[in-house]
Amino acid sequence: MKKKVLMSLVLLAIIGTSAVFAQTPTLDKLKFRENVSDCQVEPANNQISGEVVIPDTYNNKPVKTVAVFKDITGITSVVIPASVTNMINNAFYGCTNLTSVTFLGEKINMATNNNYNFPGNLPDKYKAGGAGTYTRQAGSNTWTKQDGGFSLSGTWTRSADGMQITITDNGSNITITGDKPNNGGKLNDTYTKK
Repeated sequence: MKKKVLMSLVLLAIIGTSAVFAQTPTLDKLKFRENVSDCQVEPANNQISGEVVIPDTYNNKPVKTVAVFKDITGITSVVIPASVTNMINNAFYGCTNLTSVTFLGEKINMATNNNYNFPGNLPDKYKAGGAGTYTRQAGSNTWTKQDGGFSLSGTWTRSADGMQITITDNGSNITITGDKPNNGGKLNDTYTKK
């Protein structure tokens, strides 16, 4: 009996996980520009709203590039497939109601000013945390990865003396750098996580 209950729970967990990542693409909200071997996705119009799920293929070609969805305030969440490797500058900048982004792939080349691809610090969080779902409160600039992972990455300034500390957590090492203006205080330490 215990074995049957355990197998049922495992099966439910697998089904639940598949449901999260097997979302149906929202093709009615998207337009595609096909190249010889791949294609680029962009919004069908500026009136789209709600969730946008980008497919990994279109007409049997991988979707490699996300074009500009800039300033479409109706978008609340986005799912970006692992096939995407490039994001054009300002891709989702100004999408002020965007509060959930799921990256199914590990590496996306974000254009030059990558912090303008999304509202807030999502590009930096994604670079540190990789694939997964990131959320934020509307109007906030801070994104949090929702897999239970914890990252120390960020920059803080101590108000008493202006000391600035930057922590970079790449998953295996933590690097702490800092500078105290007018006092020459410097930090440059690396710690290995256990």
